[in-house]
Amino acid sequence: MTESYLDMMEESLREKIKVLQEVATENEAQKEILESTVAFDEAGFDEAISRKGELIRRIENLNDGFESLYERVKAELQDNKDKYKEKIEVFQDLIRQITDLSNSIEAGEKRNRALAKNYFSSSKGQINQSRRSSQAALDYYLTMNKSKITPPQFYDTKN
Repeated sequence: MTESYLDMMEESLREKIKVLQEVATENEAQKEILESTVAFDEAGFDEAISRKGELIRRIENLNDGFESLYERVKAELQDNKDKYKEKIEVFQDLIRQITDLSNSIEAGEKRNRALAKNYFSSSKGQINQSRRSSQAALDYYLTMNKSKITPPQFYDTKN
């Protein structure tokens, strides 16, 4: 029974690695969208965020399942470390890979957050500039319409 739990735990860790690799891929897609010199791909950015949200939910489910299985075999593993030494080493290696991927993803997230902040602040500046230009044009138009300047006229003074 314990062996099957351990196999399921190993499979859970391997699946988590695959999902984390997909998250890293989505991070790269977001980076490309944010660094694009062409028009901002809002739909692509939203899709990447949605896919990452789904992947994160999968990771949370895998974590919950792993923890649940670990609680069932925790005592057995601690009491018989020599018997399960190979499995424990495999788990440690998989957990190291997960930690490395997690650190890489976290760095990518920080980078993307900075890129997004820069993009949105520059967009905000452009919007404000457009708003000021529109307001100046409107002010000029209103001022010119209110002025009572009469065009030069020819007066006949011979009467």
